[in-house]
Amino acid sequence: MSDTDDSPRPNDDHAAGDDHRRRIRTDFSDLIEDMIEDGRRRGLFDGLAGRGRPLDLEENAYEGSARLANKLLKDNDLRPPWLSRRVDVVDKIDTLRTDINRTWARYRVAFEQAQGQSHRPALTIGWDDACRGWEEAIVALNKEIETYNLKRPLSQLELFKLRLGDELKRVDAPRYLL
Repeated sequence: MSDTDDSPRPNDDHAAGDDHRRRIRTDFSDLIEDMIEDGRRRGLFDGLAGRGRPLDLEENAYEGSARLANKLLKDNDLRPPWLSRRVDVVDKIDTLRTDINRTWARYRVAFEQAQGQSHRPALTIGWDDACRGWEEAIVALNKEIETYNLKRPLSQLELFKLRLGDELKRVDAPRYLL
């Protein structure tokens, strides 16, 4: 036996490639980065058109036939009608939620500080009236949300209908004062 090993030794690049392929199979958290690095090593990104020039991030490849319309709207500081409608509906939802929060804060303090049982029934009736008013406002808002959801582009997020119980939970308010 000799001290020298005559078996073929893999070069360092080949060993690194084996290590890289082994990591791809076992470490899914960095899979995309590993695939990009593997492509770079194999020269898949060499000779790409536009190499060395900055990317044009203003152009949206997913716009399709709406490209001209979107450009005209953007150049003239205008919004599409569905987006204006969404902003209006979201503003109304925020106003309703602010009103519920403010009213609950006032009633909570008044109910806690009510002296004797004579003031509490009046506060209970007032709170119930406020909740009924919000129920009516929510019915009207839900109709607006439904109309918006029918007119919005499919790629945009849908607005969800409101429920009084959820809105009261948001501010830790009960439906009925007891």
